[in-house]
Amino acid sequence: MVGGRRPASLARIAARDGWDVRVLTATPADRDAPGAGIPEWRVVRAAPLFQWPRLGTEPRTVPAGDGGPHPAPARRAGLRSAVTRSAKLVGREALMFPDGESTWIIPAVTAFLRARRSWRPDVVLATGPPFSGFVVAAALARRLGAPWVADYRDLWTVGNDYRVRSRVALRRRADHWLERRLLRSVAGCVTISAPIAHTLHSTFGVGTEVVMNGIDRRAEQTPLPTGAVGACWPTAATGTTTLRLAHTGLLYPGKRSPAPLLDAIALLGDDARHVHFVQAGPDNGVAVDAARRCAVPDAITVLGQVPVEQSWRIQAEADVLVLLMWNDPRDAGTVPGKFFDYLHARRPILMLGHRHGVVADLIRSRGAGVVLSEPTEIADQLRRWLAAKERDGRIPALPHSVQEGLFREDQMPRYLDLLRETGLRHRTATA
Repeated sequence: MVGGRRPASLARIAARDGWDVRVLTATPADRDAPGAGIPEWRVVRAAPLFQWPRLGTEPRTVPAGDGGPHPAPARRAGLRSAVTRSAKLVGREALMFPDGESTWIIPAVTAFLRARRSWRPDVVLATGPPFSGFVVAAALARRLGAPWVADYRDLWTVGNDYRVRSRVALRRRADHWLERRLLRSVAGCVTISAPIAHTLHSTFGVGTEVVMNGIDRRAEQTPLPTGAVGACWPTAATGTTTLRLAHTGLLYPGKRSPAPLLDAIALLGDDARHVHFVQAGPDNGVAVDAARRCAVPDAITVLGQVPVEQSWRIQAEADVLVLLMWNDPRDAGTVPGKFFDYLHARRPILMLGHRHGVVADLIRSRGAGVVLSEPTEIADQLRRWLAAKERDGRIPALPHSVQEGLFREDQMPRYLDLLRETGLRHRTATA
């Protein structure tokens, strides 16, 4: 999980710098867990009481043709389906509070208090989403007499991704009430961009600092010969003159869709057969639907979920990396974690979305790619890359300068300074 890398990196760098770190997590012991890189005796692992079912993911059966069910059974099946959906909605609204990780709250608090013995923190930090972690942090801070800090990787009830339409009015009020109540006890907030910090401060009146995410250092992969690609690419994308485009990560209906890119490829005419787009990430139907509606369906391959190492390999071997964002001013403060993965790969970035925002400004100021939104201008840029690929056999890598100052090691020391100051202020105030 990309979001988990931020707290994991902070914990590792803090431990390296001599901090006495304890990690509380629901994840099992593996190298991708938030406690990875921390001695196991410093990690408290607490499993949730149970996992809520994933709602809204069940396939729907659509009666069709002569082989479909008879009218009466179909009506009964439809009624049962409606009742089931209503029951799940009520269950979600009433029980999954504040989110689907709510069953972790009690085990997490209990496990940490049991495991800590006489150890007492100077500061407690929780990162969200999921925001059940904020409830855990507030409870532990209160029990242990320590300040706590809320790390917002995304906004909660005032953010773009808060699913207002799926919440009844009472649930929305409950969510807003809980967030405000939690932030009354917080010592401070940290987030990933200035627009999000402004929203938190103006809405809740809490002091909010900005510490960006960063590029994760990892072992460089064995370079391939010019024009070669590994087995993780479909056969259609392995031609030496094929322009390979890739997007890794989740797509969102109505917000992050490859449709403008596929429309642009269709505008290329005969050149469209020399462009191939690969989507690697959880399959929620957005990419498949876009491909179905596209005039050039052969130009896209949907791989679905892939291991993280394969995702990185796809990024490294692409000619161009596609960053799909919401083309709306409200998305100006969003900084996807995969943006930093893309910078690590040093492949040109084609960002589709709002032209003015944190990521768009970073791409332009560092010469890391282009920010476009209309199919005609995207098609023009694809033609330029196609001409370069045909002429030189490759699209040049971005210079190392695009990464300067954006590694985790560049960002996390400021985070540690903020936490140190928070602990000192609390100690002085309670002395």
